[in-house]
Amino acid sequence: MIDELLSPRYQEIAEAAEGSLMGTEQLVAMFGNDAQLIDGELTAHDAAGSSVGLTIRALDSTWWDVETTMQEVLDKISLLYPDAEVLPWRSPDEG
Repeated sequence: MIDELLSPRYQEIAEAAEGSLMGTEQLVAMFGNDAQLIDGELTAHDAAGSSVGLTIRALDSTWWDVETTMQEVLDKISLLYPDAEVLPWRSPDEG
């Protein structure tokens, strides 16, 4: 779900994201260094289309949340962003 996106390739990214899944390599290539996701959400899925427990929510380039059950993702974020803060887990049932 992309509410707003700043990019010279806005139309291409918006059309690719509309109602379909895209691979990690395609996603990284599309966003590159010239796109900023604003008030959007990215959710990871496996090859069968099932959610794998990784969601990234971005307000802008200064604020984003990563919600995951994957320890390797948390470890990598901590390594890349030592100031990252771990927040209490909120169950999907809590809304």
